[in-house]
Amino acid sequence: MGRTRQFDIDDALDRATREFWAKGYVGTSLDDLTEAMGIKRPSLYRVFGNKAALFTRAVEHFENTYLSYVGEALASETPRLIIQRLLEGTVRACFGTGTPRGSLLAHGAPAGSPEDEEVRSFLAQRIEVYERKLAASLARFHAGEIARQGGDGDVAASFLITHCCGIALRAKAGVSHEKLLAEVEFVMAAFGSATLKPPE
Repeated sequence: MGRTRQFDIDDALDRATREFWAKGYVGTSLDDLTEAMGIKRPSLYRVFGNKAALFTRAVEHFENTYLSYVGEALASETPRLIIQRLLEGTVRACFGTGTPRGSLLAHGAPAGSPEDEEVRSFLAQRIEVYERKLAASLARFHAGEIARQGGDGDVAASFLITHCCGIALRAKAGVSHEKLLAEVEFVMAAFGSATLKPPE
């Protein structure tokens, strides 16, 4: 009786994540996954479950590995640093060494694919989680023109998350790293005209 082939589960998961990241859920076949992961289908099913379960694991891995900068940004001591670190971190993540352009959260489910609706809803929920976290972080401050009255940061958070998704889309479309960083500088200059101070 032959021995079951052993493989590095973390490495295989990272390879699967990059496949989904590059091609989206529907665009990534089981053959694509097994080839990228260096395993056979029985091993994939045994360790990760079906394709949908693997995708869920891949999204979690993507967030923990490639979006770790978000938590650090949200813990910054001023609203300006939160915004700057979030946007600059997004650009870096979209142009990582050896990783696909853009973001798995933004590109995992093409908008024109009806069969992708469940995946698209799942990814939208994940993006909303980051929006809520950002709003809570900005709520520590009065943001003047940015968050309008009350300083709850909801409007600012919605705008910034939309901009992060836009960065991912532009990176995927071939816009250069340098141009996107220049856009971040423009956004920071615009935010610089607003009043950003801790609550009294």
